Amino acid sequence: MHPCDARLPGRVLMVAIAVLCSLHAAFAEPAKKADTASPETMLGALSFSSSKDPIAISADTLEFDYKGRVLSYKGNVIAIQGDMKLQADKVNVTLNATGQSQQLREVTAIGKVRLEKGARWATAGRAVFDQTQRRVVLSENAVLQDGLNQVRGDRVIGYLDEARWVVEGGSQRVQAILVPPQHEATPEAKP
Repeated sequence: MHPCDARLPGRVLMVAIAVLCSLHAAFAEPAKKADTASPETMLGALSFSSSKDPIAISADTLEFDYKGRVLSYKGNVIAIQGDMKLQADKVNVTLNATGQSQQLREVTAIGKVRLEKGARWATAGRAVFDQTQRRVVLSENAVLQDGLNQVRGDRVIGYLDEARWVVEGGSQRVQAILVPPQHEATPEAKP
């Protein structure tokens, strides 16, 4: 059976559901407590606010538009927090001014975007992490990989508070490669 066949057997369908659930965990930040990270989180909160680990960002240039509250990192941008890594040609960080503190509103990564944590990774031409709407949008040939399982489409939208992901094919069809979990053979019982 071809892995993209719509008539998946029950076991493979369960793997598909597990992959999408793990993707939610990968991108979701706890809704109530932004300072605690789930140990199962693949790429952290992607807002870099769910961990107390320091954030290291390197780029060729950094520009801060104080009036617009936008930080623009350009040229081979690499952001690392713990074991999470974001790479892109350009990353814009937009802040909300709230009283004396600044809160993250949106992160936009553009050009050869790659997010990774361990054996899980995602790539796209563009990624937008909207903290106010609690939504992640990977576009321009998005690919999500978890071990041997892979989902790809033109656009992937993650609704973090709903634990729901939508993969859109655009001009091509959505593709998925889903590998059933391997279980050890159990010896047959003898009467």
